[in-house]
Amino acid sequence: MTTFSSDDFRKACGLWASGVSIVTTRDAAGKGFGLTMNAVTSLSLDPPLFVVCLDNKSDTLGPLTESKVFAINVLAADQQALSNAFAKKNPDKFAEVPFETGATGAPLLPGRLLGIECAVTGVYPEGDHHI
Repeated sequence: MTTFSSDDFRKACGLWASGVSIVTTRDAAGKGFGLTMNAVTSLSLDPPLFVVCLDNKSDTLGPLTESKVFAINVLAADQQALSNAFAKKNPDKFAEVPFETGATGAPLLPGRLLGIECAVTGVYPEGDHHI
């Protein structure tokens, strides 16, 4: 068995081809939060379920577990700048990003290929992330 350092593991995972999305939510005061993710996974068809994993230090984790709603904004190929903006630490990622409010209250971003609104059904702490 090969052991990886955390940097080696991160680099290896970065080579894994996947779609890119921005997971968005709002806190109790209505402020938008979000982060770029490539580790969004479908879990079940019946009922339809997705898995998202957020770092314990993520600014989005608290609002998501508090509101219990989020949106998966699947990005188009020409949205790299938006993806990059949500991949960086920033206390107000929505300051200059227009959005519409979905039925759940989660922000839906313009130009997305697909917006999937979700309700949290469970939160499971594992390692340095919450599932």
